[in-house]
Amino acid sequence: MHGLCLYGIAEHPLGLMAVLFSLLVISNACFERLFFRTSVDRRLMFGSLFGIIGIACLFWPEVETFSLRDESVWGVLLTIIAVILASLGNMGAIVNNSRNLPVVTVNAHGMAWGALMSVVIASFRGQEFVFPMTAEYVVSLLYLAIVGSSLVFGFYLVLLRSIGSARAAYTSVLFPLVALLLSTFLENYQWSYLAVAGVVSILTGNWLALTKIRRK
Repeated sequence: MHGLCLYGIAEHPLGLMAVLFSLLVISNACFERLFFRTSVDRRLMFGSLFGIIGIACLFWPEVETFSLRDESVWGVLLTIIAVILASLGNMGAIVNNSRNLPVVTVNAHGMAWGALMSVVIASFRGQEFVFPMTAEYVVSLLYLAIVGSSLVFGFYLVLLRSIGSARAAYTSVLFPLVALLLSTFLENYQWSYLAVAGVVSILTGNWLALTKIRRK
């Protein structure tokens, strides 16, 4: 399992997904340039490059086994689509911020529409709706809904409003790192020299991306 259950990375394609989703930083910067005519910060781009390289180092054993000849390529395509859609959602958040809409209201509407779409897709695929009445399931669901969704996305919207979508998206680079740190204590994850180099690269990218922010 490679000690990555907390991040949901148990097989090599999912390690590659973490690398691909870190491209959110670059896609946000490009879309901001396209839609809002903002300048592309070279320091941020270099920081993003360091972050992506760091993620690749962390999950290199999973990444190097990727092949275009198996079904993993469909996962890659879906992840790229997810990155684009997430980035467009960030652009919508910028518009909402420009209109001074409350973060709680925006977050609530976004989660409601997301839940509705999930129900529609599940119904279309003929999936059965099941709600296990167990303490483990209920507690985990409440944690995911309140802490892992409502609070986290609310904080992300505030962060996006404060430092911009491109820099806020650097959190997508830090998620796997946090998961590995937790796995070190909870699942006895064994660090390699390449993984340590990946951490150094991520932290370097974080420093480049988040320092010397120009303020109006």
